Amino acid sequence: MADDLLIYNGRIIAETHFLSSGYVYVRDGRIASVGEEWAGIKAARTIDAGEYLVSPGFIDMHTHGIGGLDFMESDVETIVRGLREYAGFGVTKVVGSTLSNPLERIIAQAGRFREAENVSEYGDILHGVHIEGPWLAPRCRGGHALEYLRVPEKEDVHRLLGEAGDVIKTVTFAPELPNSVWLTEQLSMRGIVGVMGHTEASFEEAERVIRAGARHVTHMYDATLGYKEDPDETLAMMPGMETAVLMSDQVSIELIGCPVHVPEPFFRFIDKVKPVNKKVIVTDSLVGTGKPEGTVLSDKDGRKVYVCLGVLRMISDDPEINGNLTGSAVTMNVALRRLRDYAGIPVQEAVRWGSINPATTLGIDGETGSIRVGKAADIVLMDDDFNVKTTLLKGRTVFETG
Repeated sequence: MADDLLIYNGRIIAETHFLSSGYVYVRDGRIASVGEEWAGIKAARTIDAGEYLVSPGFIDMHTHGIGGLDFMESDVETIVRGLREYAGFGVTKVVGSTLSNPLERIIAQAGRFREAENVSEYGDILHGVHIEGPWLAPRCRGGHALEYLRVPEKEDVHRLLGEAGDVIKTVTFAPELPNSVWLTEQLSMRGIVGVMGHTEASFEEAERVIRAGARHVTHMYDATLGYKEDPDETLAMMPGMETAVLMSDQVSIELIGCPVHVPEPFFRFIDKVKPVNKKVIVTDSLVGTGKPEGTVLSDKDGRKVYVCLGVLRMISDDPEINGNLTGSAVTMNVALRRLRDYAGIPVQEAVRWGSINPATTLGIDGETGSIRVGKAADIVLMDDDFNVKTTLLKGRTVFETG
């Protein structure tokens, strides 16, 4: 057949098992067969994996940009060009994240996402929008501008969902804000994932939105304050959001694959305490990812950040936020390498955190996220250190090293 492909002689990270030497046969952009014996299988195209790992493509469900791409500010052409850069690091699905801004700017940018999804061969990489802000706790705002933070007023929620709900996949908000339970219900009714983050919510506040349908946590241990001291009992601790989340097996947790944002022991801890399909690795990367150390970047409002030891930090006259972490400069393949090393887990287990697990959280695990017959052939060939050789999107080669 003209549209079939055989990937052979690879180490296959399949959905339920690992093949030390096997093949993946692709027909019309979908996985048609997976096995050990490829002799006799004919295909129009073939790839000798050369004993590389054959992995499902990576899914980054929290990223603000890469290289010259800023998801909050870029036009359609720049978004599409940036998606090509993600493919170079093994990413086959991206949920582009916005930042706290006036509502009309967020809605306008969501419209550009909608258009970019339908442009060229790289549009398929984009899987909608993650709205991060403006409904965040001021104390936990991180790199979000204070002047843009808001309470989720019902009129604003209805406007956002009415004008951009078709392209929104996830929304991060602080559970302690007024109307947060109602907001969670509105998101749940539309099939949008409610996400807790940038918060110092109490146990009870977090538990209420979990009951209402919140199912994920944005960059746990970064701008999420999990415990508080009991005001009536010195040195006695009160349970907070972290306790509610760890007790709720239906809630997934994301960690940024960066030791500055997340101290190494937390990787082992979350791997131990959360169910196997509720652990997600993300980059939270920003424009400038891949740029040299010390590079300074500015947005349209004049706010500045600089690249520093694999993260981005704020430059501001406000001493409360100057030098604050505002995102990482890590790519998904590096995040997965660090996860493997920090958590002390096999490569195939680390891959789950960046493929089938985010697909499950997003509700697209029936379509992508693993190497299984019937799914889209979103596939990465890489070495044992997560250096990417080839990226396939629905069976099409969208990146290949020379």
